[in-house]
Amino acid sequence: MTIDQRSLQTEGKPVPLRMITILSVFSIAGVAIFSHQLFWKHYFQNRLTQAKKTWETQAVSHYRLQINYSAPFNCQQEVEIKNEKVIAVGKNTCASVPLVTVSELFQEISSIADGNKCGPNGCICDGQLGFKATYDNHFGYPNQLEISLDRQHQWLNFRPLNDHSGKYCTLIGFVGKRISVSGFTPIPS
Repeated sequence: MTIDQRSLQTEGKPVPLRMITILSVFSIAGVAIFSHQLFWKHYFQNRLTQAKKTWETQAVSHYRLQINYSAPFNCQQEVEIKNEKVIAVGKNTCASVPLVTVSELFQEISSIADGNKCGPNGCICDGQLGFKATYDNHFGYPNQLEISLDRQHQWLNFRPLNDHSGKYCTLIGFVGKRISVSGFTPIPS
């Protein structure tokens, strides 16, 4: 066999160099995609952990919070919170959105960051939820929170059609959720 044939011998059968190149490229791409996803997951979890530590270090037990919801609702809440309990409501134009504290915002982010929360049709149909969040540098509370379906990881929940408990995916939509804290005022105790 000569070098001009550009193939390798495997148990007497030639393996084309093109096939080896294609497999190598796919292997390298797979490793690159996996490591990229792993990096961002740890990055967001580390930012969340740091923000929680900052919030706990500040030990703010009494504060006013103004929250704007821009998706799927367009409404605003102004609440006074003491020891992580709502004690007064100044304004609430959100009829179907429960009042929240900073700790509850952190809990919502944590449940999504753990990868345990899925869209309204379940993990098989919609996939898991993803989030983008920014945090206040001084106090650590979440400034902005955007929750959406994480379509990039939906394939992780793939199951055969006969392993779906007889349920079909519905057209229940999930447009996401956008929350921004437009006002935070610590109240001296």
